[in-house]
Order: sequence, then structure tokens, then C-alpha cells
Amino acid sequence: MTRRLDHLLQMVDDARDEVIALTQQLVRIPTVNDGTPRSGHELSAAELLQRSLAEDGIESRILRSAEYRGNILASIGTGNNPRLLYMSHLDVVPVEDESQWTHPPFSGEIAEGRIWGRGAADMKSTVAAQAMALKVLQRAGVRLRGTLILASCADEEAGGAFGFGWMAQHHPDLLRADYAINEGGGWPICSGDRLIYPIPTGEKGRLEAHLWIRGRGWHASQPWRADNAIYKAEEVIRRVRAYQPEVSTAHELFRHLDLLAGIEPPVTAETIDTALQEIEARDANLASLLRAASRMTLVATMIHGGVKSNSVAERCVVTCDVRTLPWQDRTYVQRELERQLAGLDGVTVEVVETAVSNQSPYDHPFRTLVEQATCDALGRDNLAFVPSLTIGFTDSRFVRPLGNVTYGFVPSHPADDPSKSGAHNIDESVGIESLLTATRFHVALALRALDET
Repeated sequence: MTRRLDHLLQMVDDARDEVIALTQQLVRIPTVNDGTPRSGHELSAAELLQRSLAEDGIESRILRSAEYRGNILASIGTGNNPRLLYMSHLDVVPVEDESQWTHPPFSGEIAEGRIWGRGAADMKSTVAAQAMALKVLQRAGVRLRGTLILASCADEEAGGAFGFGWMAQHHPDLLRADYAINEGGGWPICSGDRLIYPIPTGEKGRLEAHLWIRGRGWHASQPWRADNAIYKAEEVIRRVRAYQPEVSTAHELFRHLDLLAGIEPPVTAETIDTALQEIEARDANLASLLRAASRMTLVATMIHGGVKSNSVAERCVVTCDVRTLPWQDRTYVQRELERQLAGLDGVTVEVVETAVSNQSPYDHPFRTLVEQATCDALGRDNLAFVPSLTIGFTDSRFVRPLGNVTYGFVPSHPADDPSKSGAHNIDESVGIESLLTATRFHVALALRALDET
């Protein structure tokens, strides 16, 4: 296998310009998902991907969940088990103010060894890397003993109702696999002379809390005769900001802080914040990950109130983003918010669950395959790995219930700077070396999991 793998990885390196160009082409298609059913327009990106795969004789099909919403699936191999699923999404979040971008957000420009643009990091570079992996394997004539499936779907940024959620409901057999790999993690952590890759095996839940505030309206010329709902929201927001979540170090990740950060175990719920202060002085990104993995987060993200500028608002709603630990459900969040807002007149709490937390086992043969493929991609055999948790939500939650062992992990290059990825932010970009690393990883993982020899 070693000689064959070396040849395939060299083919990836030789296709450097091609995978860069495919990423640029995808970024230049503005598949902006604003959360409304008619946004996204992922069909254009799916058709581009279909044409690219067809150049190497790879057949694919596009399933439309709605007008202009395209989900593309392709496969190579025998069609038999084992099955390995490569997951990605084609939509991107909106750009709020283009004037703040150093490079135009849909230009795909190359500068400083990076490809710039909305979706470059999240996650059109991975779409391109996975597609190129299939193309390289096809060009090399590799005979797989199982089936490698590519699924690039719509609507992840708005919850997946037109993407993997729709696919899992209407075409579950097309997604069912022994193993699956998706976004969710991949940035390495340097600890002393060790390079450590956390492998997220699950993810936090995501809920929205709508805090409805009722007041009494009046003409704005006599505001003292009103009970201004917007002013009442001030105390609601203050209490949301002051909320102190329950802290937990139950996740396996916290049993590896000696390796990750030189923190001697055990680390408990009572001591984790002290440890985080020490870690933050050396690695702010790691400290932030650990803080999010040890507690529910609650943050006010939107406020709406009033209907006219010359009328005092009768109603106001504060919307909060909530990310929960695996054991915290909608009832838990509802109870916590009602307790935090107790005593406030005219305030009603509504909690809506948008992503259910789930996870796959870390102690599983797939872990070994992922670790080996990462070492292959980087040409290093001295990497360390630990279990982790994706602190956002991904489409992985739709395929785990189908029986797929799914990890949210695409390794980036250790020389890349995670602060420059800017996913969901201005100046989003991907390092070209990380793009090549991702492509090499997906080729190596397919060979490790499905090679006939």
C-alpha cells in the first residue's frame, strides 16, 4: 500500500493548480443562504461539481429539494460494503458589508498563500478537496473493495431542511455508510514539541430562545403614558448576559489536558476556569474551545421591537443563540431561562430546538483510519490525537442516526493560522497548503478504508 499511496499523494501535489482553480470557481458562485427557502441557489454549484466529476468519467446525480436547491451525490467503487461517505455543504452565510473586506467576498482571489472569499473556509475548499480525491482515485484506476460516496448538499447554514435533513428523510439509503467524514474540526494544537489533532466525534446541540416582552403602547409624544417594551428588554438582556451556566468536564476531551496543555489531571468543574486562565495565556484558541466544550452558551443575537417610529413599542422580542452539552435538552434550556428571568412582568420564554446533539464512539476502528490518513497527508508519524467536541452544529447529526460512525474532522496544515480562516466573518479565507492537506487526507482515507489490496 505504501508505494501506491505515495503515488496517489504525488498525483494530488501535481494537481495543485486544479484543486485551487476548483475552489476558486466554487467561491465565485454566490450560494448565499439567508435562511429563506428561496435563497441558497446551491444548484449552480452542484452543476459545476457535476461537470468537474464528469471530466474524469465519474457519474453523479443532483436531487433538487426545491427550486434552485441542489444536492449532488457521486460514488466510485464496487457499490458494495464497506461504504465511506464524504460530506460537505454548498451554501454560505450572507455578507453583511462588502466594504469591510480586503478582497471582494466572491472573487476567489489568491494572496498571501491563501484563497479569499465567502465560503473559502466554510466549506467550499473541502468540497473541492473531496471532489478532487475522487478524481485522483479514478484517474489512477484504483480498485476499491467498497464504495466511496461524495455528498455535497444544500442548506447547512440554515439547518439542513433542504440539504442533508431532506436527504436523510427522503433518500436515507443514499447516505447510509459504515463511516463518514465531515467538517467540524481539524486545527492542530502545539504543546511543547508535540503536534496534537483533536478529533471531534460529536457536537453540541443548537437551540433558539425567543424572549417575548409585552408592554403598553402610546403615542411617542407622551412616552410616560406607555410601558415601553424596548426599555423592558434592557433588563431581560442584562439577565441573559449575567447568566452563569452549569460547568461540566464530563467529555473525554478533558481527560487529555496533560497532553494538550500540560495541565495535570484531574481537572474538575470546580477547577476548569482556573486552568483556562493558565491555558489562555499560551493558547487563546485552545482555551476558547475548552470553555465552549465545558458549558452551555447563551447569547442575545437579535432584537426586534416596535412597528412605527412615532409609537412606543407594545412588544419586543430578544432572540438568543443557545449551544447545549449533549445531556441538556429543550426542557433544560426552558427551565434555566425561566429561572433567570423570574419576577419580570410580561416576559414569555419560547425555546425552539434546531439541532439535536449526538456523537459517535471515539474507541472505534474508524479512528485508527483517520489517524493514519492524517499522518499520510502530512508525511509525519509523530502526531498525537485526542477526542473532541464540535462546538457548533453540522450536518453530521443527520447521518449518525442512520448508523454512520461520523467524525467532524478535516486536518489543516500545521503552518496555517486558524485566525485567518474567518469562517462566517469578514475576510474569510483558506490556506492553500491546508487545501492540499485536505485533499491528500481524503485520498489517503479512502485508500486506508477501501483499498482492495
